[in-house]
Amino acid sequence: MDTAMRDLERIEERSTDEGRGVLVLSGVGLIAALGVVVAAVAALPDGSESPVDDPLQMLAIAQEIDGAEEQAGPAEDSKLDPESLSFPATLVTDTRPEVAVAVAAATAELQHLDPVTSRPPRSDIAAGLPAAVTAGPDGEVVEMAAKRDPLVAATVPANTTAAPAGYEGLYTLQVISYSDPQEARIFASALRKRGHAAYVTSGMVEDRGTHWRVRIGPFDTRQEAQNYRATFEREEGMNTFIVRNKR
Repeated sequence: MDTAMRDLERIEERSTDEGRGVLVLSGVGLIAALGVVVAAVAALPDGSESPVDDPLQMLAIAQEIDGAEEQAGPAEDSKLDPESLSFPATLVTDTRPEVAVAVAAATAELQHLDPVTSRPPRSDIAAGLPAAVTAGPDGEVVEMAAKRDPLVAATVPANTTAAPAGYEGLYTLQVISYSDPQEARIFASALRKRGHAAYVTSGMVEDRGTHWRVRIGPFDTRQEAQNYRATFEREEGMNTFIVRNKR
Protein backbone atom coordinates (compact mmCIF):
# COMPACT_ATOMS: atom_id res chain seq x y z
CA MET A 1 0.00 0.00 0.00
CA ASP A 2 2.76 2.41 0.93
CA THR A 3 4.66 1.51 -2.20
CA ALA A 4 1.69 2.28 -4.41
CA MET A 5 1.19 5.68 -2.80
CA ARG A 6 4.82 6.62 -3.30
CA ASP A 7 4.68 5.68 -6.98
CA LEU A 8 1.55 7.80 -7.44
CA GLU A 9 3.21 10.83 -5.84
CA ARG A 10 6.23 10.45 -8.12
CA ILE A 11 3.97 10.37 -11.16
CA GLU A 12 2.16 13.52 -10.04
CA GLU A 13 5.45 15.39 -9.43
CA ARG A 14 6.76 14.37 -12.84
CA SER A 15 3.55 15.54 -14.53
CA THR A 16 3.73 18.85 -12.69
CA ASP A 17 7.36 19.44 -13.78
CA GLU A 18 6.59 18.56 -17.41
CA GLY A 19 3.62 20.94 -17.46
CA ARG A 20 5.74 23.76 -16.16
CA GLY A 21 8.33 23.14 -18.90
CA VAL A 22 5.66 23.24 -21.57
CA LEU A 23 4.36 26.53 -20.22
CA VAL A 24 7.85 28.05 -20.19
CA LEU A 25 8.53 27.00 -23.79
CA SER A 26 5.17 28.32 -24.91
CA GLY A 27 5.89 31.67 -23.29
CA VAL A 28 9.28 31.95 -24.98
CA GLY A 29 7.76 31.13 -28.37
CA LEU A 30 5.04 33.73 -27.89
CA ILE A 31 7.60 36.42 -27.03
CA ALA A 32 9.66 35.57 -30.15
CA ALA A 33 6.58 35.76 -32.34
CA LEU A 34 5.69 39.15 -30.90
CA GLY A 35 9.23 40.39 -31.63
CA VAL A 36 8.97 39.33 -35.28
CA VAL A 37 5.62 41.07 -35.64
CA VAL A 38 6.97 44.28 -34.10
CA ALA A 39 10.00 44.25 -36.41
CA ALA A 40 7.80 43.71 -39.45
CA VAL A 41 5.55 46.59 -38.47
CA ALA A 42 8.52 48.88 -37.92
CA ALA A 43 9.87 48.03 -41.39
CA LEU A 44 6.66 49.05 -43.11
CA PRO A 45 6.90 52.57 -44.81
CA ASP A 46 4.93 55.35 -43.22
CA GLY A 47 3.32 58.28 -44.98
CA SER A 48 6.58 60.33 -45.15
CA GLU A 49 8.55 57.70 -47.16
CA SER A 50 7.97 56.84 -50.79
CA PRO A 51 7.40 53.17 -51.56
CA VAL A 52 9.86 51.29 -53.78
CA ASP A 53 8.33 51.09 -57.25
CA ASP A 54 8.70 48.36 -59.81
CA PRO A 55 11.66 49.13 -62.21
CA LEU A 56 9.50 48.39 -65.26
CA GLN A 57 6.84 50.72 -63.98
CA MET A 58 9.47 53.45 -63.40
CA LEU A 59 10.77 53.01 -67.00
CA ALA A 60 7.28 53.35 -68.42
CA ILE A 61 6.69 56.53 -66.43
CA ALA A 62 10.01 58.01 -67.64
CA GLN A 63 9.10 57.31 -71.27
CA GLU A 64 5.74 59.01 -70.83
CA ILE A 65 7.48 62.07 -69.37
CA ASP A 66 9.95 62.25 -72.29
CA GLY A 67 7.12 62.00 -74.79
CA ALA A 68 5.24 64.78 -73.09
CA GLU A 69 8.33 67.02 -73.10
CA GLU A 70 8.93 66.43 -76.83
CA GLN A 71 5.35 67.39 -77.62
CA ALA A 72 5.55 70.49 -75.48
CA GLY A 73 8.98 71.51 -76.83
CA PRO A 74 7.96 73.16 -80.16
CA ALA A 75 5.16 75.07 -78.49
CA GLU A 76 7.55 76.50 -75.93
CA ASP A 77 10.23 77.27 -78.53
CA SER A 78 7.72 79.16 -80.69
CA LYS A 79 7.18 81.59 -77.85
CA LEU A 80 10.90 82.45 -77.65
CA ASP A 81 12.33 85.48 -79.38
CA PRO A 82 15.03 84.37 -81.87
CA GLU A 83 16.97 87.56 -81.30
CA SER A 84 17.19 86.87 -77.59
CA LEU A 85 18.98 83.60 -78.37
CA SER A 86 21.53 85.06 -80.78
CA PHE A 87 25.19 84.63 -80.03
CA PRO A 88 26.11 88.34 -80.33
CA ALA A 89 23.40 89.27 -77.83
CA THR A 90 24.78 86.69 -75.43
CA LEU A 91 28.25 88.17 -75.77
CA VAL A 92 27.01 91.70 -75.18
CA THR A 93 25.15 90.76 -72.03
CA ASP A 94 28.07 88.72 -70.71
CA THR A 95 29.98 90.78 -68.14
CA ARG A 96 33.08 88.63 -67.89
CA PRO A 97 36.31 90.58 -68.58
CA GLU A 98 37.66 88.07 -71.10
CA VAL A 99 34.43 88.26 -73.12
CA ALA A 100 34.57 92.07 -73.16
CA VAL A 101 38.15 91.96 -74.48
CA ALA A 102 37.19 89.51 -77.25
CA VAL A 103 34.22 91.65 -78.33
CA ALA A 104 36.38 94.78 -78.42
CA ALA A 105 39.02 93.03 -80.55
CA ALA A 106 36.40 91.76 -83.01
CA THR A 107 34.87 95.23 -83.31
CA ALA A 108 38.25 96.80 -84.00
CA GLU A 109 38.99 94.22 -86.67
CA LEU A 110 35.68 94.89 -88.43
CA GLN A 111 36.45 98.60 -88.51
CA HIS A 112 39.80 98.04 -90.24
CA LEU A 113 38.98 95.44 -92.89
CA ASP A 114 41.29 95.35 -95.89
CA PRO A 115 39.56 96.45 -99.11
CA VAL A 116 38.69 93.66 -101.54
CA THR A 117 40.50 94.17 -104.83
CA SER A 118 39.94 92.19 -108.00
CA ARG A 119 42.92 90.40 -109.49
CA PRO A 120 44.26 91.96 -112.70
CA PRO A 121 43.82 89.91 -115.86
CA ARG A 122 46.70 87.72 -116.93
CA SER A 123 49.10 89.46 -119.23
CA ASP A 124 50.30 86.25 -120.86
CA ILE A 125 46.90 85.09 -122.07
CA ALA A 126 47.46 86.69 -125.46
CA ALA A 127 49.87 83.88 -126.28
CA GLY A 128 47.08 81.32 -125.91
CA LEU A 129 46.23 81.17 -129.65
CA PRO A 130 49.04 80.63 -132.16
CA ALA A 131 49.44 82.56 -135.37
CA ALA A 132 48.14 79.55 -137.28
CA VAL A 133 44.71 80.30 -135.76
CA THR A 134 44.61 84.07 -135.48
CA ALA A 135 46.49 84.72 -138.74
CA GLY A 136 45.13 81.84 -140.82
CA PRO A 137 41.92 81.48 -142.81
CA ASP A 138 39.99 81.36 -139.54
CA GLY A 139 41.32 84.76 -138.51
CA GLU A 140 38.05 86.49 -139.43
CA VAL A 141 36.13 84.10 -137.18
CA VAL A 142 38.54 84.83 -134.35
CA GLU A 143 38.15 88.58 -134.85
CA MET A 144 34.34 88.31 -134.76
CA ALA A 145 34.49 86.21 -131.60
CA ALA A 146 36.91 88.69 -130.02
CA LYS A 147 34.27 91.42 -130.30
CA ARG A 148 31.91 89.40 -128.08
CA ASP A 149 34.22 87.37 -125.85
CA PRO A 150 36.84 89.18 -123.72
CA LEU A 151 38.89 85.99 -123.38
CA VAL A 152 39.18 85.61 -127.15
CA ALA A 153 39.94 89.32 -127.47
CA ALA A 154 42.84 88.91 -125.07
CA THR A 155 44.43 86.36 -127.42
CA VAL A 156 44.52 88.85 -130.29
CA PRO A 157 47.25 91.47 -129.88
CA ALA A 158 45.75 94.88 -130.61
CA ASN A 159 48.65 97.25 -129.96
CA THR A 160 51.22 95.61 -132.26
CA THR A 161 52.54 97.88 -135.00
CA ALA A 162 52.10 96.33 -138.43
CA ALA A 163 55.36 95.46 -140.13
CA PRO A 164 56.11 96.21 -143.81
CA ALA A 165 56.13 93.39 -146.30
CA GLY A 166 59.40 91.46 -146.47
CA TYR A 167 61.29 90.28 -149.56
CA GLU A 168 63.82 87.72 -150.66
CA GLY A 169 67.34 87.89 -149.21
CA LEU A 170 70.27 85.68 -148.27
CA TYR A 171 68.39 84.09 -145.37
CA THR A 172 64.63 83.90 -144.86
CA LEU A 173 62.31 82.05 -142.55
CA GLN A 174 59.60 79.91 -144.16
CA VAL A 175 56.44 79.70 -142.07
CA ILE A 176 53.83 77.87 -144.15
CA SER A 177 52.92 76.89 -147.71
CA TYR A 178 49.54 76.98 -149.48
CA SER A 179 48.24 75.65 -152.76
CA ASP A 180 45.84 78.63 -152.88
CA PRO A 181 47.49 82.03 -153.39
CA GLN A 182 44.62 83.88 -151.70
CA GLU A 183 45.08 81.93 -148.46
CA ALA A 184 48.80 82.62 -148.57
CA ARG A 185 48.24 86.38 -148.98
CA ILE A 186 45.70 86.46 -146.10
CA PHE A 187 48.11 84.65 -143.80
CA ALA A 188 51.03 86.92 -144.72
CA SER A 189 48.89 90.02 -144.13
CA ALA A 190 47.87 88.72 -140.70
CA LEU A 191 51.50 88.05 -139.79
CA ARG A 192 52.42 91.61 -140.76
CA LYS A 193 49.67 92.87 -138.42
CA ARG A 194 51.37 90.87 -135.67
CA GLY A 195 54.69 92.63 -136.36
CA HIS A 196 56.41 90.15 -138.69
CA ALA A 197 57.85 91.20 -142.08
CA ALA A 198 56.02 88.48 -144.00
CA TYR A 199 55.65 88.15 -147.77
CA VAL A 200 54.48 85.57 -150.33
CA THR A 201 56.64 83.83 -152.91
CA SER A 202 55.73 81.07 -155.33
CA GLY A 203 57.60 77.95 -156.32
CA MET A 204 57.14 74.67 -158.14
CA VAL A 205 56.87 71.46 -156.12
CA GLU A 206 57.48 68.19 -157.94
CA ASP A 207 54.30 66.18 -158.48
CA ARG A 208 52.34 68.85 -156.57
CA GLY A 209 52.41 71.89 -158.84
CA THR A 210 52.79 75.51 -157.82
CA HIS A 211 52.69 76.41 -154.14
CA TRP A 212 52.68 79.82 -152.47
CA ARG A 213 55.02 80.10 -149.55
CA VAL A 214 54.73 82.54 -146.67
CA ARG A 215 58.15 83.67 -145.52
CA ILE A 216 59.67 86.26 -143.17
CA GLY A 217 62.86 88.17 -143.86
CA PRO A 218 65.37 88.87 -145.07
CA PHE A 219 68.21 88.23 -142.58
CA ASP A 220 71.84 89.03 -143.27
CA THR A 221 73.28 86.06 -141.33
CA ARG A 222 72.14 82.60 -140.41
CA GLN A 223 72.56 83.40 -136.71
CA GLU A 224 70.20 86.35 -137.07
CA ALA A 225 67.64 84.12 -138.76
CA GLN A 226 68.10 81.47 -136.07
CA ASN A 227 67.49 83.97 -133.27
CA TYR A 228 64.33 85.25 -134.93
CA ARG A 229 63.15 81.71 -135.53
CA ALA A 230 63.45 80.80 -131.84
CA THR A 231 61.45 83.87 -130.78
CA PHE A 232 58.80 83.35 -133.46
CA GLU A 233 58.21 79.69 -132.64
CA ARG A 234 57.96 80.46 -128.91
CA GLU A 235 55.49 83.32 -129.34
CA GLU A 236 53.44 82.09 -132.29
CA GLY A 237 53.50 78.34 -131.64
CA MET A 238 54.46 77.38 -135.21
CA ASN A 239 57.31 75.31 -136.60
CA THR A 240 59.49 77.01 -139.21
CA PHE A 241 62.76 76.41 -141.05
CA ILE A 242 65.55 78.61 -142.37
CA VAL A 243 65.97 79.00 -146.14
CA ARG A 244 69.31 80.05 -147.68
CA ASN A 245 68.75 81.68 -151.03
CA LYS A 246 71.25 81.96 -153.85
CA ARG A 247 72.70 85.36 -154.53
